[in-house]
Amino acid sequence: MKTFKKTTLLIMIFSIVTRLLSFFFKIYLSRRVGAEVLGLFQMTASVFALFCTIAGSGIPLMLSRKTAELTALKGHEKELDGVMTGAVILSVGVTLFLIAGAVLFRNKLTFVFSDGRCVKLFYLILPALISTVVYQLLRGYFMGKARYFDYSATELLEEVVKIVACLTFLSNAFITLSDSVAVTVAFTVTDYVVMITLLIVYFVKGGRFAKPTGTKELLKAGLPVTGMRIVAGLLTSFIAIALPAALVRTGSTSGEAAAEYGRAVGMAFSLLFAPLSLTGALSVVILPEAAALAATGKWDDLRIRVNESLVFIFLITVLFYALFVVLGETYGELLFKDPKAGRFVAISAGMVVPAALSGLVNTTLNSLGEEKKVFLIFLIASVFLVASILFLPRLIGIYALSVGECSFHLCEFVLGMVVLWKKRGYDGRIFKPAAIIMTFAFPTVLAAKLASMLTSDLGMSILFRAAIPTAFGVLIYAGLILVFKPIPTLKALFFKRKKQRTETSLITPPLRQGRRKRVNV
Repeated sequence: MKTFKKTTLLIMIFSIVTRLLSFFFKIYLSRRVGAEVLGLFQMTASVFALFCTIAGSGIPLMLSRKTAELTALKGHEKELDGVMTGAVILSVGVTLFLIAGAVLFRNKLTFVFSDGRCVKLFYLILPALISTVVYQLLRGYFMGKARYFDYSATELLEEVVKIVACLTFLSNAFITLSDSVAVTVAFTVTDYVVMITLLIVYFVKGGRFAKPTGTKELLKAGLPVTGMRIVAGLLTSFIAIALPAALVRTGSTSGEAAAEYGRAVGMAFSLLFAPLSLTGALSVVILPEAAALAATGKWDDLRIRVNESLVFIFLITVLFYALFVVLGETYGELLFKDPKAGRFVAISAGMVVPAALSGLVNTTLNSLGEEKKVFLIFLIASVFLVASILFLPRLIGIYALSVGECSFHLCEFVLGMVVLWKKRGYDGRIFKPAAIIMTFAFPTVLAAKLASMLTSDLGMSILFRAAIPTAFGVLIYAGLILVFKPIPTLKALFFKRKKQRTETSLITPPLRQGRRKRVNV
């Protein structure tokens, strides 16, 4: 448990720094190139992501799980080099096939994009398909080996290199490049720099390429994940094409539609998914942890990991939800100088909690070998998102994306929890604390709203109109948690348990010592 918490904290720190860099750079980029250029790049990236999904499929995830299992079962570590080699050969082979197909059928791909300007950008970013696939495999290997510093540090490196590359290609030295081309080329260059760095780390720390082994097993286990990610890529591409087209049918120009899409995905989503910098670390750590614990039959420990992770996610995301509802527009005006992006944040705040929760649940189920059920749940949840994109734009415009995303994540979370319960990975002990924590959103919203109204009436600058209500909301939320104590002890989330007091566990399952006892927490 001590190791679990330390590694989670390590990843969380790296994730926070990385996402802060990414967040503030997106603010700069949105101001530098504008919502329209950002929208063009996002539409191109969505199709590129589909190609990445097909090329890498579910192999990186299965490689991570297999690496964790072989590491936990002593005496099998030597098999890892062969498994890694097989994964690289399999993924790179599919990647080269896809690149060749995209080049040969160039004229056939133009229909994919609702804006013809995206075609040129797509072929500029296409070479990064190889580096992206190898990058994903290496990070999956590091995750499975529990080398979290390597895993997190390279992600931070990627963000730093991306910023430097974008600033370079957007500078006067490359003035002949349009802004959209400059951003796309910077992404491609970044991808190769990071891939080479990861390969160096892999070899320096003892990794080798050997005779390929386990490719059939990786492919078979990865097929459900592959299917899910292909559908996810198709879904993202569908949204990037169908939503702007639907906005055009409602009366917007193609430029306005691209700007609306770029404003939502390129600006607002970066703020809405900011809580993942705190909660995403749990998903990274729990995959190899859950795989190793299940392989060794330690189900009680697994349930503790899952339950405490879920409660932590509730603690973080409910606060963000309350702040976004009240201050979304203020944040958008302050950070992006775009109140429309902020309005999207406020209206879409409901997706924050289920998005983080569903990510953890899906990762846990994948680590337990339930890829097929995760895929089925994904398909069911996707129906809500597709229906929203098809039928709601004429009624609520770009906010159809908000309704669809919220419905999608909520469905994934609820159905995933049912499967996890049946799999013995969850025992229901967080229902009460989670419900209490969620009720704290209402007084937090009220407090932040009152503070926001006061700062507006006093004519304060946008910085103070954002900072003061935020601070007031956080203080009220923290005070409610300390006063009502929905969680018996927060220390269980962050510190090592004392050996003589197992009751310090947040939600420790009943002990079995002679007779069945109920633990008082």
